[in-house]
Amino acid sequence: MQLIFIISLIFAIPCHSLFILLPLDLYPDTSASAWSNVTAAIAANENVQWQIIVNPNSGPGTYPPDANYIAAISKLNSYPNVVTVGYVATGYTQVSYDSLTAQIDVYAQWASYPNADIAVAGIFFDEVSNTPTEEVYTYYQRASDYVNGKNLADGRVIFNPGAPAPSQLFNYADTIVQYENALSSYNGEATIDSFQPGFNNQTCVMIHSTAEDVDVSPLVRNMVERGIQSVYFGVDCCYQVFSSELLGSLVSAVSAG
Repeated sequence: MQLIFIISLIFAIPCHSLFILLPLDLYPDTSASAWSNVTAAIAANENVQWQIIVNPNSGPGTYPPDANYIAAISKLNSYPNVVTVGYVATGYTQVSYDSLTAQIDVYAQWASYPNADIAVAGIFFDEVSNTPTEEVYTYYQRASDYVNGKNLADGRVIFNPGAPAPSQLFNYADTIVQYENALSSYNGEATIDSFQPGFNNQTCVMIHSTAEDVDVSPLVRNMVERGIQSVYFGVDCCYQVFSSELLGSLVSAVSAG
């Protein structure tokens, strides 16, 4: 009886599962050819979960997106291990609430596009202020509440201050990017220790300017041990280059846990 209890207790303990949060700022071209390294990595590793940020025009642009984006986003949505989210910049609270909601409305409209599945599951808010003031908290709470009230699959909300965030912001987001910088500036344990304590399970580490042949597995293993929620390693600072070699290293490391 005691053995059964112990076994049931073990299986009741949730396993941490790191996922990849990938900013896909590159135009897809015909047949999503410019995204082929990304989709190949997705298809070859079904056990790895991806959340992919799509960004047609520093936001959604007009409805509907162009034919190449429709084909490419539909292809991403066809993978069971992919969730797509739409990009919206907040200008560190300088973008008006009306502008934010108008962009979110366009992304929400994608769900009703009749000829392909281009629906996004939520919104990635970029240029997020991490200044701990009531004005900042109110701005991002309103933005988050608006997403949760729209037709966006599961109303997923991601904030990107790119630096440690005040604890209050975690009330309004599923994920917060607490590090977005070059690999040369990332200091492993010391960087993670700089994050807001108690929120690693909502934290993304987004690292750019990584050489293609770098073995990222020790860094990823450390993130898993520290309970980090999501990660990305990219070659360039602007998410226009997707190296098959670096993606392979990242996927292997995330898969291994």
